Amino acid sequence: MNRAIPIFSLALAGAACQASTPTPEPVVVDQAPEPEKIDRGPTSMESEIGGLDEYAIDKAFASLDITHCIEPRAAELDQLGGELNIKLRIDRRGNARWAYLSRSTLGDREAEKCVLDLARAKSWPKPLSGEGLAEKEVTIDPRAEPVALDERNDRRPIAEARTEAGKCKKGIDGSFLATVYVEPDGTVATAGVSVPSEKGEDVADCMVEALRRVHFRGTETLAKLSFEIR
Repeated sequence: MNRAIPIFSLALAGAACQASTPTPEPVVVDQAPEPEKIDRGPTSMESEIGGLDEYAIDKAFASLDITHCIEPRAAELDQLGGELNIKLRIDRRGNARWAYLSRSTLGDREAEKCVLDLARAKSWPKPLSGEGLAEKEVTIDPRAEPVALDERNDRRPIAEARTEAGKCKKGIDGSFLATVYVEPDGTVATAGVSVPSEKGEDVADCMVEALRRVHFRGTETLAKLSFEIR
């Protein structure tokens, strides 16, 4: 226990009384004791993003019936095809917290949304800890190859498409990838867009509607074109 240094106080009543005046007892003031620090061991925190069983995730992706989304649209457009890169975040219960297409050259928003709806509705393998991030690339082969438009020959309509679709971004940063199928008369048969993050899904429909209003250079047969919107 810590103790203060004793303080002696002497009252002087003159030289005559000094000898007969008893010396006061020292006053001792106790200080309040400091609380004892208890070591409770290291703090345990679970990581926000945990690991996933890759085999189980691949198996889950393989069970997605993507053809259910593609076949009805391909029946209307033989040239429909392209690459899809699906990204999703899986919560602790195995549900998809969000899903989006980080890259898509499919060029059909209806089919793209159908694939995302399947991913969101599916029960996924639970993460080993925290929440998990999963990603899968899928390639859809078209029944017939479309003519590829050269971006250099369609600069004016592409600039218009970027301007009009860019109005939908609402401050979302990053690069969007637009893909359009163009009829021989230059009108857009169908269009799709991939987004830079899960937040981009909120504006994708607006961007596709803007793309469908743009008039491109016509060709002898149906053509396809992809370009970035920043």
